[in-house]
Amino acid sequence: MKNYSALPDREKEALVNKARELAYATEMKYGNCVQSVLNALREVFPDMGITQEMIKGCFGLAGGCCISLKGTCGALSATAFAVSLFYGRPADDFGGYYEDCHALIRTVMDDFEKEYGGVLCSEVLTHNMGAAYDWKTKDGLDAYNAHDGSSHDASVVAWCTGRVAGMLVDGTLVPGSARPDVANPYYRSPASLEAEKSRKNG
Repeated sequence: MKNYSALPDREKEALVNKARELAYATEMKYGNCVQSVLNALREVFPDMGITQEMIKGCFGLAGGCCISLKGTCGALSATAFAVSLFYGRPADDFGGYYEDCHALIRTVMDDFEKEYGGVLCSEVLTHNMGAAYDWKTKDGLDAYNAHDGSSHDASVVAWCTGRVAGMLVDGTLVPGSARPDVANPYYRSPASLEAEKSRKNG
Protein backbone atom coordinates (compact mmCIF):
# COMPACT_ATOMS: atom_id res chain seq x y z
CA MET A 1 0.00 0.00 0.00
CA LYS A 2 1.18 3.50 -0.81
CA ASN A 3 2.67 5.46 2.08
CA TYR A 4 0.19 8.32 2.15
CA SER A 5 1.87 9.86 5.17
CA ALA A 6 4.89 10.70 2.99
CA LEU A 7 2.85 12.97 0.73
CA PRO A 8 3.07 16.77 0.99
CA ASP A 9 0.54 18.30 3.37
CA ARG A 10 -1.43 19.86 0.54
CA GLU A 11 -1.94 16.46 -1.12
CA LYS A 12 -2.92 14.88 2.19
CA GLU A 13 -5.52 17.54 2.80
CA ALA A 14 -6.86 17.11 -0.74
CA LEU A 15 -7.27 13.36 -0.26
CA VAL A 16 -9.12 13.77 3.04
CA ASN A 17 -11.42 16.40 1.55
CA LYS A 18 -12.07 14.27 -1.52
CA ALA A 19 -13.00 11.27 0.63
CA ARG A 20 -15.33 13.39 2.79
CA GLU A 21 -17.01 14.97 -0.22
CA LEU A 22 -17.51 11.66 -2.01
CA ALA A 23 -18.94 10.04 1.11
CA TYR A 24 -21.32 12.96 1.60
CA ALA A 25 -22.45 12.85 -2.05
CA THR A 26 -22.95 9.09 -2.00
CA GLU A 27 -25.07 9.25 1.15
CA MET A 28 -27.15 12.08 -0.27
CA LYS A 29 -27.78 10.27 -3.56
CA TYR A 30 -28.10 6.63 -2.48
CA GLY A 31 -28.30 6.44 1.32
CA ASN A 32 -26.76 3.70 3.47
CA CYS A 33 -24.21 5.25 5.83
CA VAL A 34 -21.97 2.20 6.09
CA GLN A 35 -21.63 1.71 2.36
CA SER A 36 -21.16 5.44 1.77
CA VAL A 37 -18.14 5.55 4.10
CA LEU A 38 -16.49 2.42 2.77
CA ASN A 39 -17.17 3.24 -0.88
CA ALA A 40 -15.59 6.67 -0.56
CA LEU A 41 -12.52 5.20 1.12
CA ARG A 42 -12.28 2.55 -1.60
CA GLU A 43 -12.47 5.16 -4.34
CA VAL A 44 -9.94 7.57 -2.85
CA PHE A 45 -7.58 4.94 -1.38
CA PRO A 46 -7.96 2.03 -3.84
CA ASP A 47 -5.02 0.11 -2.37
CA MET A 48 -6.54 0.10 1.13
CA GLY A 49 -8.08 -3.34 0.61
CA ILE A 50 -11.79 -2.55 0.65
CA THR A 51 -13.56 -4.75 -1.90
CA GLN A 52 -16.95 -4.67 -3.58
CA GLU A 53 -17.85 -7.78 -1.58
CA MET A 54 -17.09 -6.00 1.69
CA ILE A 55 -19.29 -3.08 0.69
CA LYS A 56 -22.07 -5.48 -0.30
CA GLY A 57 -21.70 -7.43 2.94
CA CYS A 58 -22.09 -4.38 5.18
CA PHE A 59 -25.35 -3.23 3.60
CA GLY A 60 -27.60 -4.50 6.40
CA LEU A 61 -25.67 -2.66 9.14
CA ALA A 62 -26.94 0.77 8.12
CA GLY A 63 -29.26 2.81 10.31
CA GLY A 64 -28.28 1.14 13.55
CA CYS A 65 -28.64 -2.32 11.89
CA CYS A 66 -31.35 -2.90 9.27
CA ILE A 67 -32.54 0.72 9.58
CA SER A 68 -33.92 -0.09 13.03
CA LEU A 69 -32.28 3.01 14.59
CA LYS A 70 -31.58 0.80 17.63
CA GLY A 71 -27.91 -0.01 17.16
CA THR A 72 -24.61 1.75 16.64
CA CYS A 73 -24.46 4.44 13.97
CA GLY A 74 -23.60 2.74 10.68
CA ALA A 75 -20.98 5.33 9.78
CA LEU A 76 -19.19 4.65 13.06
CA SER A 77 -19.43 0.91 12.41
CA ALA A 78 -17.81 1.50 9.02
CA THR A 79 -15.01 3.38 10.76
CA ALA A 80 -14.42 0.44 13.09
CA PHE A 81 -14.42 -1.90 10.09
CA ALA A 82 -11.86 0.22 8.24
CA VAL A 83 -9.50 0.40 11.22
CA SER A 84 -9.85 -3.34 11.75
CA LEU A 85 -8.64 -3.99 8.20
CA PHE A 86 -5.27 -2.79 9.46
CA TYR A 87 -5.14 -3.98 13.06
CA GLY A 88 -7.95 -6.49 13.52
CA ARG A 89 -7.54 -10.15 14.48
CA PRO A 90 -7.08 -12.49 11.50
CA ALA A 91 -8.65 -15.94 11.30
CA ASP A 92 -5.24 -17.64 11.44
CA ASP A 93 -4.39 -16.02 14.79
CA PHE A 94 -7.50 -16.17 16.96
CA GLY A 95 -5.25 -16.70 19.97
CA GLY A 96 -3.27 -13.53 19.31
CA TYR A 97 -3.47 -10.18 21.09
CA TYR A 98 -5.27 -7.46 19.14
CA GLU A 99 -6.87 -5.33 21.84
CA ASP A 100 -4.90 -2.33 20.60
CA CYS A 101 -7.26 -2.28 17.62
CA HIS A 102 -10.21 -1.90 19.98
CA ALA A 103 -8.34 0.81 21.85
CA LEU A 104 -7.73 2.87 18.73
CA ILE A 105 -11.36 2.58 17.63
CA ARG A 106 -12.47 3.54 21.14
CA THR A 107 -10.59 6.83 20.93
CA VAL A 108 -12.43 7.65 17.70
CA MET A 109 -15.71 6.57 19.26
CA ASP A 110 -15.14 8.92 22.20
CA ASP A 111 -14.68 11.84 19.81
CA PHE A 112 -17.76 10.78 17.88
CA GLU A 113 -19.81 10.67 21.07
CA LYS A 114 -18.71 14.18 22.00
CA GLU A 115 -19.59 15.39 18.51
CA TYR A 116 -23.00 13.74 18.22
CA GLY A 117 -24.22 13.13 21.74
CA GLY A 118 -24.04 9.35 21.60
CA VAL A 119 -23.08 6.42 19.39
CA LEU A 120 -26.48 4.86 18.72
CA CYS A 121 -28.24 5.77 15.50
CA SER A 122 -31.21 7.08 17.46
CA GLU A 123 -28.96 9.25 19.63
CA VAL A 124 -27.24 10.77 16.61
CA LEU A 125 -30.56 11.50 14.91
CA THR A 126 -31.93 13.07 18.08
CA HIS A 127 -28.80 15.20 18.44
CA ASN A 128 -28.99 16.38 14.83
CA MET A 129 -32.74 16.75 14.34
CA GLY A 130 -34.33 16.78 17.78
CA ALA A 131 -35.84 13.32 17.44
CA ALA A 132 -35.12 9.91 15.91
CA TYR A 133 -37.57 9.87 13.02
CA ASP A 134 -38.19 6.37 11.70
CA TRP A 135 -38.15 6.86 7.95
CA LYS A 136 -39.54 3.33 7.44
CA THR A 137 -42.95 4.73 8.41
CA LYS A 138 -44.85 7.39 6.44
CA ASP A 139 -45.08 9.83 9.34
CA GLY A 140 -41.46 9.22 10.27
CA LEU A 141 -40.29 9.75 6.70
CA ASP A 142 -42.26 12.97 6.39
CA ALA A 143 -40.73 14.31 9.61
CA TYR A 144 -37.27 13.11 8.60
CA ASN A 145 -37.49 14.93 5.27
CA ALA A 146 -38.96 18.03 6.90
CA HIS A 147 -35.87 18.19 9.13
CA ASP A 148 -33.47 17.68 6.21
CA GLY A 149 -32.52 14.25 7.54
CA SER A 150 -30.46 13.18 4.54
CA SER A 151 -28.01 16.06 4.88
CA HIS A 152 -27.67 15.43 8.61
CA ASP A 153 -26.85 11.78 7.93
CA ALA A 154 -24.44 12.75 5.17
CA SER A 155 -22.58 15.10 7.51
CA VAL A 156 -22.02 12.21 9.95
CA VAL A 157 -20.86 10.01 7.09
CA ALA A 158 -18.41 12.72 6.00
CA TRP A 159 -17.10 13.10 9.58
CA CYS A 160 -16.38 9.38 9.91
CA THR A 161 -14.84 9.12 6.46
CA GLY A 162 -12.64 12.10 7.24
CA ARG A 163 -11.39 10.47 10.43
CA VAL A 164 -10.30 7.31 8.62
CA ALA A 165 -8.79 9.26 5.74
CA GLY A 166 -6.96 11.42 8.27
CA MET A 167 -5.51 8.33 9.94
CA LEU A 168 -4.33 7.07 6.57
CA VAL A 169 -2.50 10.25 5.69
CA ASP A 170 -1.03 10.91 9.14
CA GLY A 171 0.46 7.42 9.43
CA THR A 172 -1.83 6.06 12.14
CA LEU A 173 -3.07 3.30 9.83
CA VAL A 174 -0.05 1.43 8.52
CA PRO A 175 -0.37 -1.87 6.63
CA GLY A 176 1.63 -4.74 8.08
CA SER A 177 2.27 -2.94 11.36
CA ALA A 178 2.03 -5.01 14.53
CA ARG A 179 -0.06 -2.42 16.37
CA PRO A 180 -1.18 1.17 15.99
CA ASP A 181 1.61 3.47 17.09
CA VAL A 182 -0.65 5.91 18.89
CA ALA A 183 -1.08 6.92 22.48
CA ASN A 184 -4.56 6.42 23.88
CA PRO A 185 -5.96 5.77 27.34
CA TYR A 186 -7.45 2.40 26.45
CA TYR A 187 -4.38 0.55 25.24
CA ARG A 188 -3.06 -2.21 27.46
CA SER A 189 0.07 -3.94 26.30
CA PRO A 190 0.20 -7.75 26.54
CA ALA A 191 3.08 -7.41 29.02
CA SER A 192 1.09 -5.19 31.36
CA LEU A 193 -1.86 -7.58 31.25
CA GLU A 194 0.36 -10.54 32.03
CA ALA A 195 1.94 -8.68 34.94
CA GLU A 196 -1.49 -7.86 36.31
CA LYS A 197 -2.57 -11.47 35.97
CA SER A 198 0.58 -12.64 37.79
CA ARG A 199 -0.09 -10.23 40.68
CA LYS A 200 -3.63 -11.49 41.04
CA ASN A 201 -2.57 -15.13 40.93
CA GLY A 202 0.51 -14.67 43.10
